[in-house]
Amino acid sequence: MAPSSGLLAVVNPVINLIPRRDLREALQQSFENERESVRVIERCFELLPTKPWSPDFLRTLVCSWKATHLKMLAIYGLSCRLQRMAKTAGPSSSNVLYIAGARNAETSYEDLGLDFDAKTHAELYENFAEALVGDDSWQLRQHKLPQAHQFSRWVYRNMVVEDIAVGLFTNMFSEIYNHGEYSIALPAFTSYFAQHTPLSAQQRASAVTYINAHVEDDTEKGHFLVVVDAIERFYEATGRQFDRAQAESVFRSYLQLLAPVMRTLTNRMQDELSGTDTGSSKTHVA
Repeated sequence: MAPSSGLLAVVNPVINLIPRRDLREALQQSFENERESVRVIERCFELLPTKPWSPDFLRTLVCSWKATHLKMLAIYGLSCRLQRMAKTAGPSSSNVLYIAGARNAETSYEDLGLDFDAKTHAELYENFAEALVGDDSWQLRQHKLPQAHQFSRWVYRNMVVEDIAVGLFTNMFSEIYNHGEYSIALPAFTSYFAQHTPLSAQQRASAVTYINAHVEDDTEKGHFLVVVDAIERFYEATGRQFDRAQAESVFRSYLQLLAPVMRTLTNRMQDELSGTDTGSSKTHVA
């Protein structure tokens, strides 16, 4: 087996904490099978600090990257579905399903700004993006890559429409993936701000607060483990068995749909490096 890449080196120790062997192996195998997708993602962050990018590219970057995160509404929708199931379940299952919904909801505590002076992650992201771009023009939909829009819609639909197990697998995988991605994104963006912006050290630290909030105190690691617990409680309440094929399909699809976003961003940076960029990211999203 080849040595773990940067992202895999971050996520593998956390995956090993899962008590259920079949779920642990499904995650490990999915990451292994999608090494090419993982490498595409890593390459984007490796290239990021190499030069000051055009305003148009930076707008595309932050608008599209946001679409691959900030899934609070989807998390809430999934928790509501578990609560609705609990209302109609028998006495032995009802409380367990309510707890599963509550555990799933824990992944949005920081997003909502609970215990953080009501500073939501959406607000922190806006601060990060505006520090990078210089204004709020990045929020125009024309700067969102179609692939990023497709990915965000897939995540939302999985959590609020598809089988609840699919929703839980999606949320769980997003947390372990985010743990890895934010860990490699933080030094990349920190380096970019230091090398290519006039911001002071204090301003730079403030700008990356959104990313750092997910890395410090193992925030995403904790989120991942509470969804693992929610899944166990869901199985307990419903009597369903773990479906490894279903799980691996969700895990691999997550990476397969995300990789084109990062590949497009990387290609744009490579075009700017070679002087051939045509501003092709200006694509309206429905």
